[in-house]
Amino acid sequence: MAPNPIAPPAALQAAGSGTAAPPAERQAIIRLFGVHRRYGARNALNDIGLDIFQNEFVFITGPSGAGKSTLLKLLYLGEPASEGQILVDGLNLARISRKRVPELRRRFGIIFQNYRLIPTRPVFANVSLVLEAMGQKEHLIRKKVDSVLRTVGLEDRHGALPPTLSGGEQQRVAVARAIVGNPKILLADEPTGSLDPSSAAIIMALLQRYHRRGATVVIATHDHETIRRTPGRIIQLEQGRLVSQPAAEAP
Repeated sequence: MAPNPIAPPAALQAAGSGTAAPPAERQAIIRLFGVHRRYGARNALNDIGLDIFQNEFVFITGPSGAGKSTLLKLLYLGEPASEGQILVDGLNLARISRKRVPELRRRFGIIFQNYRLIPTRPVFANVSLVLEAMGQKEHLIRKKVDSVLRTVGLEDRHGALPPTLSGGEQQRVAVARAIVGNPKILLADEPTGSLDPSSAAIIMALLQRYHRRGATVVIATHDHETIRRTPGRIIQLEQGRLVSQPAAEAP
């Protein structure tokens, strides 16, 4: 049987078999020190200090307006922090040049609640865009996209346009797009918020599957049922402040 081209990130090969790295080797892949985000006079995030470790599965939860989505955006420089320091996989986000932002973003796969698919391009093209931007060769793109669409159960929907798909199918395309580049970190912003329970369960199973391959997964959600059913560290925000941050468990 040919090897699966959707391999775990190179730096996390030790975890690729589903066995997490030993505690002594575990390092923080995301670090925040005294981070604030302000919009005019309004503070969306206040003095956030947080470590997220390699191969962790983390929920960031809290009521609407707590700052969950804002926190995720700061990690990939969707927005800049107003104050404080953010380190991602050794990169200090306050110090990287604009030229290095694509390098930062290649470390991430990002899943949005509203899918953010291109409605006029078929499923295959929506997923392949990531690899095209990385400059990969056409035959490798075909191989990887075919593989990842099989992984999410959409191998027969290559040519479908997003508006013809159900919400659950569109979110599976979004998951495929997020993982096709083998990112070290998956960020998911309310990935089950608009889905029925069956579709939500499929999405969470896919995220857990990629986590077992070695990725760090960070999910912003207020879906308490999903949190209850899924093992992971729970970090709670309220009015832009951390109100609960349990210690990371040993893998």
